Order: sequence, then structure tokens, then C-alpha cells
Amino acid sequence: MSVDGPSQLKERLLVKSKTKAKDANAAGDSDAQQADAGSAITSSDEGDGSIRRSSSSSRKASSLVRRSSVYALALVLAVSMGTRFWRIWDPAQVVFDEVHFGKFASYYLRREYYFDVHPPLAKMVVALGGWLVGYDGHFLFDKIGLDYMANGVPFIAMRAWVAGFGVAIPPLVYLTMAESGYAVGAATATALLVALDNALVTQGRLILLDNIMIFFMLAAVYSYVRFFKLRYRAFGAQWWLWLLATGTMLGCAVSCKMVGLLTISLVGGTVIYDLWRIFDIRRGSTLSDIGRHFAARAGALIALPAMLYLAFFYIHFAVLTRTGPGDAYHSSRFQMQLIDNPMTKSSFDVHYGDQIAIKHRSTGVYLDSSSARYPLRYEDQRISSQGQQVTGAPALTNTSFWMLRPAADQVAFQSYMTRRIAGEEIPDEESQRWLVRHTDRVQLLHVNTTTLLRTHDVASPLTATHMEFTTVSLNQTAKEFADAVWEIRIEGAATNASVVQTSSSFLRLVSAQHAVAMHTHKKKLPDWGRAHQEINGNKKPDEKANAWVIPLIRGRSATDDERAAMKRKIPKLSFIDKFIELQALMVKHNNALTSVHPFQSAPITWPLLTRGISFWTDSKARKQIYLLGNPVGWWLSDACILFYVFAVVVLELCRRRNFAVVDSVRHRHLLRSGGFIASAWLAHYFPFFMMGRSLFLHHYLPAAIFAYMMVGVAFQFLLFPEYQRYSLRRWNASARALVPSPAALLAFVLIVALQAVSFVYFAPISYGSTSLTPEQVRARMVLSSYDLHFQK
Repeated sequence: MSVDGPSQLKERLLVKSKTKAKDANAAGDSDAQQADAGSAITSSDEGDGSIRRSSSSSRKASSLVRRSSVYALALVLAVSMGTRFWRIWDPAQVVFDEVHFGKFASYYLRREYYFDVHPPLAKMVVALGGWLVGYDGHFLFDKIGLDYMANGVPFIAMRAWVAGFGVAIPPLVYLTMAESGYAVGAATATALLVALDNALVTQGRLILLDNIMIFFMLAAVYSYVRFFKLRYRAFGAQWWLWLLATGTMLGCAVSCKMVGLLTISLVGGTVIYDLWRIFDIRRGSTLSDIGRHFAARAGALIALPAMLYLAFFYIHFAVLTRTGPGDAYHSSRFQMQLIDNPMTKSSFDVHYGDQIAIKHRSTGVYLDSSSARYPLRYEDQRISSQGQQVTGAPALTNTSFWMLRPAADQVAFQSYMTRRIAGEEIPDEESQRWLVRHTDRVQLLHVNTTTLLRTHDVASPLTATHMEFTTVSLNQTAKEFADAVWEIRIEGAATNASVVQTSSSFLRLVSAQHAVAMHTHKKKLPDWGRAHQEINGNKKPDEKANAWVIPLIRGRSATDDERAAMKRKIPKLSFIDKFIELQALMVKHNNALTSVHPFQSAPITWPLLTRGISFWTDSKARKQIYLLGNPVGWWLSDACILFYVFAVVVLELCRRRNFAVVDSVRHRHLLRSGGFIASAWLAHYFPFFMMGRSLFLHHYLPAAIFAYMMVGVAFQFLLFPEYQRYSLRRWNASARALVPSPAALLAFVLIVALQAVSFVYFAPISYGSTSLTPEQVRARMVLSSYDLHFQK
């Protein structure tokens, strides 16, 4: 009997290993089918792996060990439910952005059109939760701190409905880690860290959108991992199921918030990598195969999400059919599609001599004046003209009417007005002559004080870079006359013959002399200005904020026949036209969210957790809700990200020198699975550095979850040396062993315990259910930058 030498034994083992891998591939059960970008790369790829597997598999695991993955998932689910549903009724008041997203849910239930910078799916889901418990949308969540109980709002059910999505987040993290080839201990530790994160709990138990969006994001990542693991069984039923599930979840994620595009970029990059590997001729793929793979992914991961995005907007428009607060953002054609919109009831041609009200399109104030004068000096010691005040009034009064006069042809106009006031019938031809049209030059006569609207080279009260608005008497000088001439510009006018109409024409009033447009903003004048808005001359006349509308003509109302005729004239607007208009507005207004907020923060500070966000306070009870991540978990995840970078660099340098620090299976799993998770963190974090809008800590929450997953990556790499013995091939597969050493068990207990202790310590400011003394508040200011309330 011959004895094999070392080289013959190695060759025999290698052949045996390859044979096993081939047989397993045919059966669809090979560890080689585990996804390299987020799955186990197992022993069938290595010559020495089968030896370890055979020795470990010979030891029969106990029932507790075999079912440990199921028990671990149940534990994660229980902790997640406990942290998110605990005292969900407290506080029984409007908290933070519930003021927006609760309001939007009410608008859906009232079917009144609103405008928001985010896509509609998450808000429709919130509205669905309210509808399921019989809520009718009567409450508009107008102010933080308003009492839910006093207003009959089923807020507990609505919060619980949204919290259900938050409850699912830690289990999804566990499933993703387990399917990616991590041990029960690593997956459980990661999921428990997520379940015990204060920021995710605070955000996850209120009527907010992030929970819903993050759920779809993680579901997309989990689905893609499941799909990628089936790459050796392409075009089978399960392959198609998980591919379509990935596309569906991606479509839902981006339909909640545009941040979902970051998840699409993550999956898209991985798909490109996958297709590049399939393109390799050494894999035996024909051009026909490559075409099928490309077409399947393009259809499921591009076309399907796009179709879902369009479908949710179609439902959005189909539900919001009545006029509402969002009308003013849109074109007149868009507004006229809405039931009960003023444009469908009273859109009249405007003539010279009409007494009109002029309303600001964005802020809703009326152009107003009175005999009151500007003070001689403003608070900053600038000197005014002491002219008659022109302001933006919040309500329509007798001082809000103006008469349009032509800047020229005054004699002919006076003759026309004399006959009109006397009640004479004006021929249609002459009436057409006195229509107000695009680019006409006009004067605006204030009816109550019989003075003309004027702007001149004096700084406005609140905005020193803009020009003051005042009025001047009819007996003006030549210079004053030039200051009182205005050019009418109709937004979207086709020709100079376009006629100004009430309600449907959006106008700019531009000074013919100074080329500034009439403008206002929400900042209020002091007491001398009756807390009205400032009216001034904007040197950028084309800005959208300069748009005004004429809502009515004094003494003019539509007859039934006129209303019927107006409805017949409503221009049709297709779904695609509505969709494109709304998308442009969403992008524009999202980019315009640049105003400074007291709790905004820079992306560079988010992983360091240098400050949070105040969500709600109760001064009498000295309670507060302050969005803050769990410092233990956030700083640990930062360390693990740095460790990953260090480990990858060191291992690659060693590999270059043909020096094996760890076995090739562990090395490859760290690079590919860890690389996928690290890429997910980067994809959901670094794009915020390129955004110009105001940003907040809650924008980091999706990335924070992937940062927590990096803790699991580091935990397994450092403490689980026998990859094949401890890693899971599926989340519900029988575990072969649980903990490789007392050190691993100690690390698991220490990490989870520290996270739990920190969670409990910061819970009073996460839930807002406990009063804290000033000393207790200051004790929770681990960093001086934590701007908590009630420190004194």
C-alpha cells in the first residue's frame, strides 16, 4: 500500500474540495453561492476549508445552539418592540415635525392639495394609519405642543402605526447580517445595538417619515443580499423573487424621500460590479446570457422603481383633488384642475379703472397702505423718507384696494372713467382697449388716500439692500412721476397681448425707473408698522418671491352663467404635466431650504455626535425630548469603521508580501462583505457634504445603521477565527456553534450591556416622560455642545 507524500495529499484534498463544490452548486446549496458583497465566502473556495468543516460538523450541536438564530431574532424583535412602544402615548402633544407630517396626513384625509419637498409614499402611509382608525383629518397639527386629547386625535394609534416600521428595523439588520454570513453572536450584537439606539428610538415612535423610509432602505439591501446569493441559480423562481423585491423596495424608499436615491446608488454600484464579473469570458457566459442578465436587472432595478415612483404620484394626485394650501406654489393651469379653486369660480379680465386687491403669492399678505408714516429713524439709526407707509396686511380691509391707471393717455382714460362711473354702456371695442396687458406701464392709485404707489432710492426699513416703498400725491413732480410708473409682467405670458386676469395671472410689478420688483417676506415690521410685513423693491426682479396675484375686483362677482363658462374653459393638464411641474418645484424648494436653524449641524459632526436636536419641551414639568444617538454605540461604530480601514490596508500589504495574517476565507469575507457594508455607510453619508440645504442629525440615521453593522463586521473578524464553524449560511439555518471563546462571550456581553446602560441613562431625554433636575440634565451633557434645556 503506497503512502501519499505531502504534495499528493494536498492535490487529492484540492480535487475533493472542488468536487464537493461542484456537487453543491448543482444542488443549489453550496456555500460558494453566498454573496461576496455581503455574504459568506466559504470553505469550498479553499483547499484547507473542508478539513475544518468535516471536523466541526462531526460534533453534534445542542438543540439550543441549532435554533439559536431563531431565538436571537425573537429577542431582537422583543427589545425593538419594547423600546419603541414604551409609553408611546407620552407626550400627548404635537412633537417636532409631527407638525408637518401629521398635517399632511390630515390633508390626505380631507383630500385638500398641499405641497411638500418630499415624495408622497411615507405621508400616504401615515394617512392610511389614521384612516384605518377612523380619523377624518379635522386636526391640522398647527403648532408644537398642541394637545392631542383635547382635539380628539387618535395619536396613539397613528404613532403605533408608524412605530411598527421602526420595530422592524433591528430584525432587518439581524437578517441582513445573518444572510451575509455572520455568526449568531455578531448578528445579534449588531441588531441589539440598533434596537437600543436612542436616536432611532426617538425618531421611531413619532409621526415622522424617516422610520418608513429606513425600513424600505434596509428591506432593499436585505432583498439584494438574498438575490446576490442566488447568482449561481440565475433566472430561477427565487432569483426573480428577490430581484423584484429589491426593485420594489428601492422604488418605495425613493418614494418616501429623495434620500432613497442613495440606496439606489449603492445597489446600482454593486450591480455594475456583478455584471462586470458576468462579462468575464472565463465565467463561460455567452453574449446572450449577458444580455439577459442586463435586461433583467435594468427592468427590475431601474424600470420597476421608476414605475412605482410614478404610480405613487398618480395616487397622490388622485386623492388630493380639492383646493388647499399647496395651490399657491403651482401654475394657474395646475391650480385650475382642483375642485373649488378660486380660479375656476371668478377669473375675470382686469380693466383700467378697476379697484383691485393685490395679494402676495407665497405669503398671502395684501398690498396695503394708510396715512401712517415711516419713523424718522429706524432701530439701526438709518434715516427714512418719513413717507406714507406701504405694508403687507394679513387680512383684506378697506385700505387694501388700489385702482389701476395707465401711465399714458390720461385724458382718454378720464373720459372713459367719467362715462363708466355715470353708468353708460361701454362698447366692447372700447372696453377691449382698456384691458390691462402684459408689459403695460401703469400707476397704482391707493383708493383710501388717493396717492400713487412709489419706490425710490431710499433703503427699506428691514432690508437695507432693497428700496423703500411709499406713496406720492397726484400732484407729483416729474421725478416722483417716474418713480410711480410700474411695468406689469405676467408670468408665462405668450405675447404682449396677454390680458391680466383675477386669480389666474401671476404678476410682477417692476419699477420702470429703477427696475426693482415689488417684494415682501415673512419678517414683521415693529409696532409702528402694525406688525405687517415689509414691502420693498427687490433688485432681482425675476425671483419667484416677487409674484403677486389679483384675487378680486371690488364690486365684481360672477354670475352662475359666468361660473359655468369658466369651468368649460379650464385647460386640461395631463398627469405627466402635473408630475413634471411638481418635481421641478420639489427640487427648487428643497435647494432653497438654506435658512439657519438653531439645531442644524454639519455632516462632519454627525458620526462624532457633537450635538442633537430639540424635539419638544414642557417648561412646567421640566421635561424634554432631545434627539441624540447612543454615545456608546456611535463612538464604538466610529472606531470599528477606522479599524476596518486599518485592517484592510494592513492585510493587503501583507498579501503583497505573501504573508498570511489570517486565512484567506476570513480575509475575503472582510473585504467583500465588510466592503459592501462600508460602501453602504459611505453611500448614505458622504453625499450630504455636497448638499447646500440646512442639514440635521437625523439625516445621518440611515448611515448610522450601517455604521452599527460595521461593529458586527469587526466583532466577527476579531473574535471568530473559525469562519466555517460559526458563520450562518441563512438566518434560519441550524447554527453549528455559538461562541468560540470566553473572550468573545465577554465582548458580546460588555458591548450590549454598555449600550443598554447608556440607553437607559439617556432615556429621559429620548422619551420626554421623566422630569430631570438641573443637576441630572447637566450630568447628561457628556459633551458641552449638547444644548439641553433646563440646565438651571
